[in-house]
Amino acid sequence: MGYIRNLILFATFIFIGISASNASADADDFNLDYDDPADGESSVDPENIIEMKVQIENVVNQPMSFEMKILNDDDLQSSGIDVWWSHNGDDTLTSKSDTIPKVDVSDNSVKNGITVSVEATENAVYGDYQIDLRCKDKDSDELEELSLSLTVNEKAAVSLQLTEGGDALGSVDIDNQTTYEIQVNNDGNKLDTFSLGVNGNDWETEFDDSEVTIEAFSSQIIILTVTTDDDVNFGDDDSVTITAVSQNDPSIDDDLSLTTQVRVKYGLLLDTASNSNSISGEPGATVSFNFNLVNKWSESINYEVKKKDWYRGTEGNRPEGWSDSTGTGTLDGFQETNSARFSVTISSGADAGEVVTIIVEAIASDDQGKGESVIMEVEVRVEGDYNVQLLMPGSNEISVNAEQLVPISSYIKVKNLAKVNDLIYVTAEWELGGNDWTLETPQPISLASNAEKSLFISVKAPKADAGGQATLKIRVESGGDSSKYDEQNIIFRVNTAQDSSGPQTEELGEESDFPVDPIWIVSIVLIIGLGSSAAFMLNQKSKGAFGGSGEQTEDFSDEWAGMEGAAAPPMTPTQAPPAAAPPVTPPPQSQAPPAAEPSPQPEVPPAAAPAAPTVLTITVPEGVMAGQQIQIKAPTGQLVNVKVPEGCGPGSQFKIQI
Repeated sequence: MGYIRNLILFATFIFIGISASNASADADDFNLDYDDPADGESSVDPENIIEMKVQIENVVNQPMSFEMKILNDDDLQSSGIDVWWSHNGDDTLTSKSDTIPKVDVSDNSVKNGITVSVEATENAVYGDYQIDLRCKDKDSDELEELSLSLTVNEKAAVSLQLTEGGDALGSVDIDNQTTYEIQVNNDGNKLDTFSLGVNGNDWETEFDDSEVTIEAFSSQIIILTVTTDDDVNFGDDDSVTITAVSQNDPSIDDDLSLTTQVRVKYGLLLDTASNSNSISGEPGATVSFNFNLVNKWSESINYEVKKKDWYRGTEGNRPEGWSDSTGTGTLDGFQETNSARFSVTISSGADAGEVVTIIVEAIASDDQGKGESVIMEVEVRVEGDYNVQLLMPGSNEISVNAEQLVPISSYIKVKNLAKVNDLIYVTAEWELGGNDWTLETPQPISLASNAEKSLFISVKAPKADAGGQATLKIRVESGGDSSKYDEQNIIFRVNTAQDSSGPQTEELGEESDFPVDPIWIVSIVLIIGLGSSAAFMLNQKSKGAFGGSGEQTEDFSDEWAGMEGAAAPPMTPTQAPPAAAPPVTPPPQSQAPPAAEPSPQPEVPPAAAPAAPTVLTITVPEGVMAGQQIQIKAPTGQLVNVKVPEGCGPGSQFKIQI
């Protein structure tokens, strides 16, 4: 029995020895070896892919087929490393797999280029790794195993952020503290220690720990405390920049900026949403301002943006026919909006170029009360499609006598083509000749929409220019838009003594035969019979005013132009009630009429005054500059908008004609 038992044990040992020989990594018929790199070692940076190659040598005299497998791909993937077969030595493999089902190797040959692709993902952990491979004969149990050596290189990275729900804009009370929770992230693939620091701050700021050590791809929360003293005021703020620096690689760091403000209950910041505080619109239009509004309190508030005051030109001169609309809304704590709106409707009767300054105020409130207003100034300008035109119904050539002041208002007019009132500026200059000529031009003219008005321009040629000519260029310009203007040329031909010998000259010569100017004789008679006003009118008539003989025009002589703000002289009175006039002894033919005392005459009721221009002298108020508009009141009670001419400042004077 003992002999049989020993025989069985011996047979068992032989079987075990044979089995162990089949499982050996050293096959007899083939060899698995490194191809590229030759030593089977390589390294890779995170977020990169490399290739490592192996080869199979067939040492027998017949073809062989093999199965290739990566044994530990799951373990590698848990460390952020992906591996797969990408080439079988003959063809590129289109799918990522840990197995190549069949690799054919002819007898006594080597199949190289069998490729393993290796990707280190962004989460690949720093360290050394083995990629375990196995090659097995498909027709037997023979196999060989081989390991590729891989190093994932170090990557240092850090980031800072506020914990969920945190805000980079914080608040604090006077002489108090506030805290921030800051998350430090080790975005590197290796354990790292980070140094923390602050800069740029004025208020006291400190961490609960100035260094933190964090595992790869992990994070840790630290506390930052900001402290104020009793020297700060409501509305003050302080900014701090936090920096975290890697000790593995000091070139790697990250910053986070925080701002802490002393919160202001019902506090607001107000500014326009655009770069301009001015808006333009046509008469009757509604224009809107959008404001940036910031709630400086940590709780929700209601707000309103409204008009506090407005004026034209000078404070207290409030616009007529204008209206406004208040804007309202709600802001959360420290919230900002750029849609806080305030609207203005321009008067349909607003004048061109009119400017209204508006003082806007914003007020915050809640159920417990409201705060003080914050204010700013904006302005609305009245605009329109401005245009002006010069009208000349007749010829542009005028004959004049030397040494006579000739008005040309019956020859040229200006028309306002705009839909709004406009202030028209009139200028004239000699383009040809005109040396030593007298030239009188009117002050700026206020014209209603589509209105026309004669231009009261007068010229006088010197005696030396008799027989010559001069060309005058007349320009009218819109006060609402200086790019809109019109120009016309008028040619003045100066009569010679021979030109003046026609019927009219001869008639004047006959009148000159009187020893006393006939106009004075007639004046004396009219003074006796009708009073001085009729004589004044006749005197004006003799000078060519009102269009000359029997022609009604809008001309006015220099006697009237000097009566600033006064009513126009009376027209020739209507016939007086019948009354017996005392006899008047006519003066001798050879002597001037005696200065006899006129007999008492019945009073003559005054006649209605003709429509004549009124010349006003305007003093520029304080705070008003050239180009701005002011409103004045004419003697008739009419309100007139006037644009201050260039070169005029506060306290200076200029004239206008109405």
